[in-house]
Amino acid sequence: MMNINQFEHLLVSELQDIIENIINDHQYLSISAKTRVGSEISAWLEEKFVEYTQEHQYFQDSEACPKGKTKNPWDARTFFSIDSIQEEIWIDFKAIKIEQLDSNPDIGTPNKIIEFILSGNFYLIYIYVYYSSLDSGLKFEKIDNLSCKVYLLKDISSTVRRNPKNQLQVNISASIEYRTRRDFIALLTQKLEESYKRQIEKSQKELELLETKKISLMNANKESESKLRSKLERLD
Repeated sequence: MMNINQFEHLLVSELQDIIENIINDHQYLSISAKTRVGSEISAWLEEKFVEYTQEHQYFQDSEACPKGKTKNPWDARTFFSIDSIQEEIWIDFKAIKIEQLDSNPDIGTPNKIIEFILSGNFYLIYIYVYYSSLDSGLKFEKIDNLSCKVYLLKDISSTVRRNPKNQLQVNISASIEYRTRRDFIALLTQKLEESYKRQIEKSQKELELLETKKISLMNANKESESKLRSKLERLD
């Protein structure tokens, strides 16, 4: 009998194999590594993922993000099916330039995973691929002998945080930390609470300074208004 841990491991390993195969079959792309290259690589991967899972043992009804839907909650969606079990899976592709492995990109709003879980689902998966620029396009690269990093959001590094833009943020190279689904919900709500408290503290400090700012503004206006009145009185 398969348990949840084994189910999740199979899900991640199958996705890892698919993306590795896609990249091994397409080492170079003619996409110019300039502005919006990440979104172009993501769009390419979405289409390839659908293509490579047409006759897959486990993945069914894969689809790419609809064109022009920049606010879509997933880059690709598929259904992971084993016998009578079928789980909806959301995939978020991240194309990482090889020089940016220590960056901390936004990885999405926590609202979408909350709504996803409340709708009876759970598995949002991040897939990082790495690339370097070429004169004629780009080349996929490997990190630790792997062409991609695949992990479940629930296993994200505990260094993840919510920023004031309501985006989750984590270092690209942060290690994955296995946890249960319940533990992830506890971590997520903890991180949201910490972020909200930081915002409240910052707002409280600004509020405390507001009266001083008001006095300074009134004094500055009084001085500049007086000068303007004097100049106006000297006109004719």
